[in-house]
Amino acid sequence: MSTKENLDKNFISAVVYMNTAGSAEKLREFLEGILKSFEENWQKFEVILVDDDTDESYIKVARECKEKHESASVTILHMSTYQGMEMSMNAGRDLAIGDFVFEFDECSYNFPEDQIKLVYDECLKDYDIVSCSDDRKNSVSSNGFYGIFNRFSDIEYKLESDNFRILSRRGINRIQSLNRAIPYRKAMYANCGLKLKNISYKPTAESDYSHDKREKKTRRMLAFDSLLLFTGVGFKLTLTLSLIMAAVMIFSAIYAIVMYVSGIAIEGWTTTMLFLSFAFFGLFVILTVVIKYLSLILNLNFKKQRYMFESVEKL
Repeated sequence: MSTKENLDKNFISAVVYMNTAGSAEKLREFLEGILKSFEENWQKFEVILVDDDTDESYIKVARECKEKHESASVTILHMSTYQGMEMSMNAGRDLAIGDFVFEFDECSYNFPEDQIKLVYDECLKDYDIVSCSDDRKNSVSSNGFYGIFNRFSDIEYKLESDNFRILSRRGINRIQSLNRAIPYRKAMYANCGLKLKNISYKPTAESDYSHDKREKKTRRMLAFDSLLLFTGVGFKLTLTLSLIMAAVMIFSAIYAIVMYVSGIAIEGWTTTMLFLSFAFFGLFVILTVVIKYLSLILNLNFKKQRYMFESVEKL
Protein backbone atom coordinates (compact mmCIF):
# COMPACT_ATOMS: atom_id res chain seq x y z
CA MET A 1 0.00 0.00 0.00
CA SER A 2 1.29 3.47 -0.91
CA THR A 3 2.44 5.76 1.88
CA LYS A 4 1.52 9.43 2.02
CA GLU A 5 4.99 10.41 0.80
CA ASN A 6 4.72 8.20 -2.29
CA LEU A 7 1.45 9.74 -3.50
CA ASP A 8 1.26 12.23 -6.35
CA LYS A 9 2.13 15.74 -5.17
CA ASN A 10 -0.05 17.71 -7.61
CA PHE A 11 -3.02 19.41 -5.97
CA ILE A 12 -6.28 17.99 -7.35
CA SER A 13 -9.72 19.61 -7.31
CA ALA A 14 -13.00 17.88 -8.06
CA VAL A 15 -16.23 19.74 -8.85
CA VAL A 16 -19.39 17.66 -8.42
CA TYR A 17 -22.88 18.64 -9.56
CA MET A 18 -24.97 16.94 -6.88
CA ASN A 19 -28.35 17.29 -8.66
CA THR A 20 -27.53 14.42 -11.02
CA ALA A 21 -27.18 11.80 -8.27
CA GLY A 22 -30.76 10.58 -8.61
CA SER A 23 -31.03 9.73 -4.91
CA ALA A 24 -29.22 10.35 -1.63
CA GLU A 25 -27.88 6.80 -1.54
CA LYS A 26 -26.52 7.09 -5.08
CA LEU A 27 -24.77 10.29 -4.04
CA ARG A 28 -23.28 8.54 -1.01
CA GLU A 29 -21.96 5.71 -3.19
CA PHE A 30 -20.46 8.19 -5.63
CA LEU A 31 -18.79 10.39 -3.01
CA GLU A 32 -17.36 7.39 -1.16
CA GLY A 33 -15.94 6.11 -4.45
CA ILE A 34 -14.20 9.29 -5.55
CA LEU A 35 -12.94 10.17 -2.05
CA LYS A 36 -11.37 6.74 -1.76
CA SER A 37 -9.73 7.14 -5.17
CA PHE A 38 -8.33 10.57 -4.32
CA GLU A 39 -7.00 9.42 -0.94
CA GLU A 40 -5.20 6.50 -2.57
CA ASN A 41 -3.55 8.56 -5.31
CA TRP A 42 -2.90 12.16 -4.20
CA GLN A 43 -1.41 13.85 -1.18
CA LYS A 44 -3.60 16.95 -1.41
CA PHE A 45 -7.02 17.33 -2.94
CA GLU A 46 -10.32 19.14 -2.51
CA VAL A 47 -13.89 18.24 -3.43
CA ILE A 48 -16.34 21.03 -4.24
CA LEU A 49 -19.99 19.95 -4.14
CA VAL A 50 -22.32 22.27 -6.01
CA ASP A 51 -25.74 22.72 -4.39
CA ASP A 52 -27.99 23.99 -7.18
CA ASP A 53 -31.27 24.01 -5.20
CA THR A 54 -30.43 20.43 -4.23
CA ASP A 55 -32.59 18.26 -1.99
CA GLU A 56 -31.69 18.64 1.69
CA SER A 57 -31.05 14.90 1.99
CA TYR A 58 -28.14 15.30 -0.45
CA ILE A 59 -26.60 17.98 1.75
CA LYS A 60 -26.93 15.68 4.76
CA VAL A 61 -25.15 12.87 2.91
CA ALA A 62 -22.33 15.23 1.93
CA ARG A 63 -21.78 16.21 5.56
CA GLU A 64 -21.82 12.57 6.68
CA CYS A 65 -19.21 11.64 4.05
CA LYS A 66 -16.99 14.47 5.26
CA GLU A 67 -17.23 13.21 8.85
CA LYS A 68 -16.11 9.77 7.67
CA HIS A 69 -13.17 11.20 5.69
CA GLU A 70 -11.85 13.73 8.18
CA SER A 71 -8.63 14.49 6.31
CA ALA A 72 -10.44 15.30 3.05
CA SER A 73 -11.12 18.91 2.12
CA VAL A 74 -14.82 19.13 1.22
CA THR A 75 -16.70 22.33 0.36
CA ILE A 76 -20.37 22.87 -0.49
CA LEU A 77 -21.04 25.73 -2.88
CA HIS A 78 -24.63 26.90 -2.38
CA MET A 79 -26.06 28.61 -5.48
CA SER A 80 -28.51 31.43 -4.72
CA THR A 81 -31.23 30.00 -7.00
CA TYR A 82 -31.50 27.15 -9.46
CA GLN A 83 -29.24 28.07 -12.39
CA GLY A 84 -28.68 24.79 -14.21
CA MET A 85 -25.61 22.63 -14.64
CA GLU A 86 -23.53 24.90 -16.85
CA MET A 87 -23.55 28.02 -14.69
CA SER A 88 -23.27 25.98 -11.48
CA MET A 89 -20.28 24.00 -12.72
CA ASN A 90 -18.66 27.22 -13.93
CA ALA A 91 -18.99 28.57 -10.38
CA GLY A 92 -17.47 25.41 -8.91
CA ARG A 93 -14.58 25.42 -11.36
CA ASP A 94 -13.82 29.08 -10.63
CA LEU A 95 -13.71 28.26 -6.91
CA ALA A 96 -11.31 25.34 -7.43
CA ILE A 97 -7.61 26.02 -6.84
CA GLY A 98 -6.11 22.69 -7.95
CA ASP A 99 -3.35 22.16 -10.51
CA PHE A 100 -5.82 19.82 -12.20
CA VAL A 101 -9.61 20.01 -11.93
CA PHE A 102 -12.03 17.12 -12.37
CA GLU A 103 -15.58 17.98 -13.45
CA PHE A 104 -18.19 15.37 -12.60
CA ASP A 105 -21.39 16.23 -14.46
CA GLU A 106 -23.00 12.92 -13.46
CA CYS A 107 -22.89 11.52 -9.92
CA SER A 108 -22.83 7.94 -11.15
CA TYR A 109 -19.98 5.71 -10.00
CA ASN A 110 -20.29 3.34 -12.94
CA PHE A 111 -16.64 3.33 -14.00
CA PRO A 112 -13.69 1.10 -12.96
CA GLU A 113 -11.87 2.04 -9.75
CA ASP A 114 -8.70 3.04 -11.59
CA GLN A 115 -10.51 5.17 -14.19
CA ILE A 116 -9.95 8.48 -12.39
CA LYS A 117 -6.20 7.89 -12.15
CA LEU A 118 -6.13 6.68 -15.75
CA VAL A 119 -7.70 9.92 -16.98
CA TYR A 120 -5.23 11.94 -14.88
CA ASP A 121 -2.23 10.02 -16.26
CA GLU A 122 -3.48 10.63 -19.80
CA CYS A 123 -3.72 14.34 -19.08
CA LEU A 124 -0.09 14.38 -17.91
CA LYS A 125 1.13 13.00 -21.23
CA ASP A 126 0.32 15.65 -23.79
CA TYR A 127 -3.24 16.85 -23.21
CA ASP A 128 -4.82 19.72 -21.29
CA ILE A 129 -8.37 18.37 -21.39
CA VAL A 130 -9.31 14.69 -21.20
CA SER A 131 -12.94 13.61 -21.09
CA CYS A 132 -14.27 10.21 -20.13
CA SER A 133 -17.46 8.56 -21.37
CA ASP A 134 -19.06 5.14 -21.16
CA ASP A 135 -19.73 3.18 -24.32
CA ARG A 136 -23.49 2.89 -23.85
CA LYS A 137 -25.77 4.18 -26.58
CA ASN A 138 -26.89 7.79 -26.25
CA SER A 139 -30.50 8.93 -26.51
CA VAL A 140 -31.96 9.99 -29.85
CA SER A 141 -32.12 13.62 -28.71
CA SER A 142 -28.43 13.64 -27.69
CA ASN A 143 -27.33 12.05 -30.96
CA GLY A 144 -29.46 14.54 -32.88
CA PHE A 145 -28.01 17.55 -31.06
CA TYR A 146 -24.39 16.47 -31.38
CA GLY A 147 -24.95 15.55 -35.03
CA ILE A 148 -26.33 19.02 -35.87
CA PHE A 149 -23.71 20.78 -33.74
CA ASN A 150 -20.76 18.97 -35.31
CA ARG A 151 -22.21 19.41 -38.80
CA PHE A 152 -22.59 23.20 -38.62
CA SER A 153 -19.73 24.22 -36.31
CA ASP A 154 -16.09 24.88 -37.14
CA ILE A 155 -14.82 23.45 -33.86
CA GLU A 156 -11.65 21.38 -34.24
CA TYR A 157 -12.77 18.51 -32.01
CA LYS A 158 -16.15 16.85 -32.45
CA LEU A 159 -18.43 16.93 -29.42
CA GLU A 160 -19.85 13.77 -27.90
CA SER A 161 -21.59 12.76 -24.71
CA ASP A 162 -19.29 12.26 -21.70
CA ASN A 163 -19.56 11.62 -17.95
CA PHE A 164 -16.62 13.50 -16.45
CA ARG A 165 -13.41 15.21 -17.51
CA ILE A 166 -10.15 16.64 -16.21
CA LEU A 167 -8.67 20.04 -17.06
CA SER A 168 -5.16 21.27 -16.46
CA ARG A 169 -4.65 24.69 -14.90
CA ARG A 170 -3.24 25.89 -18.21
CA GLY A 171 -6.44 24.76 -19.92
CA ILE A 172 -8.62 26.59 -17.39
CA ASN A 173 -6.58 29.79 -17.73
CA ARG A 174 -6.84 29.62 -21.51
CA ILE A 175 -10.62 29.19 -21.42
CA GLN A 176 -11.14 32.00 -18.91
CA SER A 177 -9.00 34.32 -21.02
CA LEU A 178 -11.26 33.71 -24.01
CA ASN A 179 -14.56 34.52 -22.28
CA ARG A 180 -15.66 36.04 -18.99
CA ALA A 181 -18.57 33.60 -18.89
CA ILE A 182 -18.90 30.19 -20.48
CA PRO A 183 -22.45 29.31 -21.61
CA TYR A 184 -21.55 25.81 -22.84
CA ARG A 185 -18.35 24.36 -21.38
CA LYS A 186 -17.83 21.45 -23.77
CA ALA A 187 -17.92 23.71 -26.82
CA MET A 188 -15.44 26.12 -25.26
CA TYR A 189 -13.13 23.29 -24.23
CA ALA A 190 -13.16 21.87 -27.74
CA ASN A 191 -12.45 25.26 -29.28
CA CYS A 192 -9.77 26.68 -26.96
CA GLY A 193 -6.85 25.62 -29.14
CA LEU A 194 -5.41 23.07 -26.70
CA LYS A 195 -5.23 19.31 -27.13
CA LEU A 196 -8.30 17.35 -26.11
CA LYS A 197 -8.87 13.61 -25.89
CA ASN A 198 -11.81 11.35 -25.03
CA ILE A 199 -11.47 7.98 -23.29
CA SER A 200 -14.32 5.49 -23.24
CA TYR A 201 -14.96 2.73 -20.73
CA LYS A 202 -17.39 -0.12 -20.25
CA PRO A 203 -19.85 0.88 -17.48
CA THR A 204 -19.77 -1.30 -14.38
CA ALA A 205 -23.35 -0.41 -13.43
CA GLU A 206 -26.48 0.96 -15.05
CA SER A 207 -27.33 4.60 -14.42
CA ASP A 208 -30.96 5.07 -13.41
CA TYR A 209 -30.80 8.86 -13.26
CA SER A 210 -33.42 10.77 -15.29
CA HIS A 211 -33.72 14.51 -15.80
CA ASP A 212 -36.62 16.29 -14.08
CA LYS A 213 -38.84 18.80 -15.88
CA ARG A 214 -36.82 21.77 -14.71
CA GLU A 215 -33.56 20.30 -15.95
CA LYS A 216 -35.09 19.17 -19.26
CA LYS A 217 -36.24 22.73 -19.91
CA THR A 218 -32.79 24.08 -19.05
CA ARG A 219 -31.11 21.55 -21.33
CA ARG A 220 -33.42 22.41 -24.24
CA MET A 221 -32.64 26.10 -23.87
CA LEU A 222 -28.92 25.33 -23.59
CA ALA A 223 -29.06 23.26 -26.79
CA PHE A 224 -30.84 26.05 -28.67
CA ASP A 225 -28.50 28.78 -27.37
CA SER A 226 -25.42 26.66 -28.13
CA LEU A 227 -26.50 26.11 -31.72
CA LEU A 228 -26.92 29.88 -32.16
CA LEU A 229 -23.68 30.82 -30.42
CA PHE A 230 -21.28 28.18 -31.69
CA THR A 231 -22.67 27.14 -35.07
CA GLY A 232 -23.99 28.82 -38.20
CA VAL A 233 -27.22 26.81 -38.26
CA GLY A 234 -29.45 29.86 -37.61
CA PHE A 235 -27.97 31.91 -40.42
CA LYS A 236 -27.91 29.00 -42.86
CA LEU A 237 -31.54 28.18 -42.10
CA THR A 238 -32.72 31.72 -42.80
CA LEU A 239 -30.53 31.92 -45.90
CA THR A 240 -32.15 28.74 -47.20
CA LEU A 241 -35.60 30.18 -46.57
CA SER A 242 -34.61 33.35 -48.42
CA LEU A 243 -33.46 31.34 -51.43
CA ILE A 244 -36.73 29.41 -51.42
CA MET A 245 -38.70 32.66 -51.28
CA ALA A 246 -36.56 34.04 -54.11
CA ALA A 247 -37.51 31.01 -56.21
CA VAL A 248 -41.18 31.51 -55.31
CA MET A 249 -40.93 35.18 -56.23
CA ILE A 250 -39.40 34.39 -59.61
CA PHE A 251 -42.02 31.74 -60.31
CA SER A 252 -44.84 34.10 -59.26
CA ALA A 253 -43.45 36.91 -61.38
CA ILE A 254 -43.22 34.69 -64.47
CA TYR A 255 -46.69 33.32 -63.84
CA ALA A 256 -48.14 36.82 -63.41
CA ILE A 257 -46.53 38.05 -66.63
CA VAL A 258 -47.78 35.02 -68.59
CA MET A 259 -51.29 35.56 -67.25
CA TYR A 260 -51.13 39.24 -68.20
CA VAL A 261 -49.87 38.55 -71.73
CA SER A 262 -52.57 35.90 -72.17
CA GLY A 263 -55.19 38.49 -71.30
CA ILE A 264 -56.90 36.37 -68.68
CA ALA A 265 -55.57 38.10 -65.60
CA ILE A 266 -57.96 39.79 -63.23
CA GLU A 267 -57.55 43.58 -63.12
CA GLY A 268 -54.94 44.55 -60.52
CA TRP A 269 -53.97 40.95 -59.86
CA THR A 270 -50.63 41.16 -61.70
CA THR A 271 -49.32 44.17 -59.82
CA THR A 272 -50.57 42.76 -56.50
CA MET A 273 -48.77 39.45 -57.04
CA LEU A 274 -45.58 41.17 -58.11
CA PHE A 275 -45.69 43.43 -55.06
CA LEU A 276 -46.39 40.59 -52.62
CA SER A 277 -43.67 38.39 -54.11
CA PHE A 278 -41.11 41.15 -53.87
CA ALA A 279 -42.27 42.13 -50.37
CA PHE A 280 -41.95 38.61 -49.00
CA PHE A 281 -38.56 38.19 -50.62
CA GLY A 282 -37.36 41.45 -49.11
CA LEU A 283 -38.77 40.47 -45.73
CA PHE A 284 -36.86 37.22 -45.63
CA VAL A 285 -33.65 38.90 -46.75
CA ILE A 286 -34.03 41.46 -43.97
CA LEU A 287 -34.74 38.71 -41.43
CA THR A 288 -31.63 36.88 -42.57
CA VAL A 289 -29.48 39.94 -41.98
CA VAL A 290 -31.18 40.73 -38.66
CA ILE A 291 -30.72 37.19 -37.33
CA LYS A 292 -27.08 37.26 -38.38
CA TYR A 293 -26.54 40.49 -36.46
CA LEU A 294 -28.46 39.13 -33.47
CA SER A 295 -26.11 36.15 -33.46
CA LEU A 296 -23.15 38.51 -33.36
CA ILE A 297 -24.70 40.58 -30.59
CA LEU A 298 -25.37 37.44 -28.58
CA ASN A 299 -21.79 36.37 -29.16
CA LEU A 300 -20.60 39.61 -27.60
CA ASN A 301 -23.11 39.95 -24.79
CA PHE A 302 -23.09 36.42 -23.41
CA LYS A 303 -19.60 37.09 -22.07
CA LYS A 304 -21.17 39.36 -19.44
CA GLN A 305 -23.49 36.71 -18.02
CA ARG A 306 -22.44 35.60 -14.55
CA TYR A 307 -23.63 33.01 -12.10
CA MET A 308 -24.80 33.86 -8.59
CA PHE A 309 -24.00 31.87 -5.49
CA GLU A 310 -25.30 32.35 -1.97
CA SER A 311 -22.51 31.00 0.22
CA VAL A 312 -19.50 28.68 0.48
CA GLU A 313 -19.72 26.11 3.27
CA LYS A 314 -16.40 24.61 4.31
CA LEU A 315 -16.98 21.19 5.90
